[in-house]
Amino acid sequence: MSQPANLSKSYFLSYSRADETVAMRFANDLRERDIAMWVDQLDIRPSEHWDRAIERAVHECRGLVVILSPRSVESDNVADEISYAIDQKKSVLPVMIEKCRLPLRITRMQVIDATLSYDRALEQCIQVLGAEGPLRTAQTASTPSGVMHSEAIATAKKQLTDILGPIAGILVDKEAVRASSVCELYRLLGDHIRNENDRERFVTLGWRPAESAPSAVATRAAADQPAIPQAEVDRLGALLTPFLGPISATVVRRESAAASCTSDLQQRLAGLIPNERERADFLRQAQAVR
Repeated sequence: MSQPANLSKSYFLSYSRADETVAMRFANDLRERDIAMWVDQLDIRPSEHWDRAIERAVHECRGLVVILSPRSVESDNVADEISYAIDQKKSVLPVMIEKCRLPLRITRMQVIDATLSYDRALEQCIQVLGAEGPLRTAQTASTPSGVMHSEAIATAKKQLTDILGPIAGILVDKEAVRASSVCELYRLLGDHIRNENDRERFVTLGWRPAESAPSAVATRAAADQPAIPQAEVDRLGALLTPFLGPISATVVRRESAAASCTSDLQQRLAGLIPNERERADFLRQAQAVR
């Protein structure tokens, strides 16, 4: 691939050469989705000095995407690229491909986790980078219709402020740009809460649009319906974990309280999975005859 014509519109890819295969896959997939990427192996001209080319690219690029792994966090080159990008006020998007210790300068950043699903992580990258930039605020960002509306964002800010204080508003605005659903917004925000009890309480609170009070007939009908068996709640929680992570048990408990039956619960949970293929996989497993 040729060098991007405009570095100011490109994202610099920082990675360890030991992770070359995965890093190149990310770069190529992002480029195919019209995200301009600058990659040393592809874009340094033969006549250029490597160190100077790297410095120029980080200085002029729109932001930096760093591939995190046990190898990259030990790399002096990657550490220098991250530090230089931060010092130059560039946006930094960390993508973790293997569990590892986070470099000190990005410990407070939101990390995209690719350890469970490459496709999902790629879609999250595209959501962040494909907006008019990670530097853009959520107030000016265009959020998906029916997913990130003002009431949900305002509610999340109020609930998170009780736990994290004034920084909550900034975090909600940042994650609202990335999230594809209200459920994902709460999951991303939950990652910023260190205390496990506070995190579970926040995710459990969630947000739901205001609904009119149920009629007496509907209330009686609901009372006549049997509760969803706890064994089924536990089973669906286990099935959902590969798709939504550790908060799945909390999410299933919350949704089971509102679901009218097991089938309704399955559909509700499937709707929380952004990726269509993963959503279909979950439903297939959930509906399998046991």
